[in-house]
Amino acid sequence: MMKHYYNQTAMAAILCMTFAITGCDDFLDIPPTTNVAIPSSAADYRKMLYPLGLHWSAEARIGVMGDDVYWSSAFYREQAEDETYRRSYLWKDEVFDLSIIPEGWSQQYKFIYTFNKIINEVRYISGEAMGNLIDIESEARLYRALIYFHLVNLYAKPYTQATDSDSGIPVILENNVTETNRSRTPVREVYAFILNDLDSAIRYLPDYPSGASRFLACRIGGYGMKARTLFLMGQYDEALDNILSLLDILTTKPAPFDFQYSLLDYNTLALMDDSQPWMGMDWNADFPSSVFEPNPESVFTSTLYIMDPTLGYVYGGMNAVFASDHVMKLFSSEGDLRKKYMLPDKNMFGEPWDPAEPERFVKCEYYSNAGVSLPDIYLMAAECYARKNDVDNALVYLNELRKNRVSADVYSDLSSNDDTQVLTWVLEERMREFLATGHRWYDMRRLWDDPVGGKMIEKNRIFDGQTYTLTKDRLTVRIPEYIMQYHADWVQHP
Repeated sequence: MMKHYYNQTAMAAILCMTFAITGCDDFLDIPPTTNVAIPSSAADYRKMLYPLGLHWSAEARIGVMGDDVYWSSAFYREQAEDETYRRSYLWKDEVFDLSIIPEGWSQQYKFIYTFNKIINEVRYISGEAMGNLIDIESEARLYRALIYFHLVNLYAKPYTQATDSDSGIPVILENNVTETNRSRTPVREVYAFILNDLDSAIRYLPDYPSGASRFLACRIGGYGMKARTLFLMGQYDEALDNILSLLDILTTKPAPFDFQYSLLDYNTLALMDDSQPWMGMDWNADFPSSVFEPNPESVFTSTLYIMDPTLGYVYGGMNAVFASDHVMKLFSSEGDLRKKYMLPDKNMFGEPWDPAEPERFVKCEYYSNAGVSLPDIYLMAAECYARKNDVDNALVYLNELRKNRVSADVYSDLSSNDDTQVLTWVLEERMREFLATGHRWYDMRRLWDDPVGGKMIEKNRIFDGQTYTLTKDRLTVRIPEYIMQYHADWVQHP
């Protein structure tokens, strides 16, 4: 008898059509398919680990909510193909009204259903080596933590602003399709749950991916995700401990599959044709212009959900974003090669992307890693050291990244004994490095009340002559109304 495993992408489309007609589900605890054989072996559960679309783990709208991006009027009307992206860009109160089925929320909880099933059942398979079963469970725990990480950082208050009683998102541990009265877990408990899953995963996962893909769970990915979680919680000492554990593995233990884990030196890259900068890097170079291997800077790859609105594929009707004035000012000094390779100012015809915005630069040809990357590791380390007033170590990590991004003809190390100055440099470097990847939105949430970083947030957008202001409330996206209608006891965010 043929066994059928979860086909997430196909079933998501079928389920969305069904829900649109019947309106009878809240997307919290529904199997990804209704035709699933009962798994009976370790191999069965391992196949369930990789549902289609797992690498699309982060909500793509975070890519346009940061103050690092800009949409011209023409791009807003012609390229923003989804109304929810437009609302997100303008920081509207309501992103998902009752008419919108929230596909991101739905897909993420379907992933959680799959990983719950693995975690709750796999150890009880008879006739299998327990170590093999624990490896499968540990991998599922890392993936589940990743999904909850992105959910709580969109639909709940920032950790540093949340009280013990502030509601976050539902944390579901048991799959029970008859349970309709789901409650929302307090924000701080969601983070504690994520850290617990990561600790459990790190204990048993192999140091590096078990297969030739950086999408696969491993210990360095676990350390990286734990560091990112603690970093967003403002627990910088603990975040640094995990960063150093990750770097210790990279420096003392060889990687399999001929993997390289290193920063890309932009001084060694070249355009295919200087007359067509929109084409990005030479396809034979190692620049990460897509989600595929090789990408030596990726530690644990995860991308924005389904359609990344920040990819620079303007021609063909896809979305794109310009770099905002706020960030372009940070590229004013000569020699930053990211401006050349990541931010071309000409389209495929050698013309400005938008005639009304001839000086604008658009993010082009590189994807948004919402997982763990070496640039993020280096800049998190630099910031953690700066906040410990250890400027020497902070500058080591900051300058190591910069010398791989700035032309060797003009590069010089930054130097200062002022911890506030060094912290400012690090935060500016994060804006340059992670333009339109979603990282800036997470940083804005983290830094809103920070005495240094808070002053660096641009809280106003001017669009069509009207000013839109980001408020503290809008650091949290409201729970989709399509979900709220099934939970009368839930209190919507302000």
